[in-house]
Amino acid sequence: MGRRPFVRQQILEAAFDLIATEGFEAVATRDIAKAAGVGPASMFKHFATKEDLGRELYRVAIAPLQTAMTELAATSPKPAEVVRGAVRILYAAYDERPRALALLIFPPHVFTPWEVDPANRDAVRPVLRRLLRADEDLAAIVWGAITGPLSDRYLRRRAGRMAPHAAVHAERVVRLISEEKP
Repeated sequence: MGRRPFVRQQILEAAFDLIATEGFEAVATRDIAKAAGVGPASMFKHFATKEDLGRELYRVAIAPLQTAMTELAATSPKPAEVVRGAVRILYAAYDERPRALALLIFPPHVFTPWEVDPANRDAVRPVLRRLLRADEDLAAIVWGAITGPLSDRYLRRRAGRMAPHAAVHAERVVRLISEEKP
């Protein structure tokens, strides 16, 4: 008899909640198991280690974003179009699954999953940097400008969708990187 997918999903959802709010290092596996309504032994049947669970969370959370960013890259857009596209992608992802996007914004420190590893050319941030044709500092500033409103909304538990604000926020970031001065 196979493992019930429902139990695995319960564990993932509980882990999303706890890790996105408390951080990977601060959450114990027993806390995740308790929040999921399963015993620790049952949790380890699905995920051999906490790191395996973390990697699966990232895989689930980041894969759609990687696909969207790859599609954006395929259009070879100008930097301003990159910003607009990235904001639209990230804000829509936030509206759909805020906890999943929180994992991208607040990554754990114990391990760096392949999906968010800066050395991985296909991770979301390196793709953004490459598309912007920016150095690390500028790319970090743009990343912060794009994800800052999402961080604020998430951490302050503010209600409402972010996608309606994407165009305005994107234009502010475009002004930030624009070579033209007012």
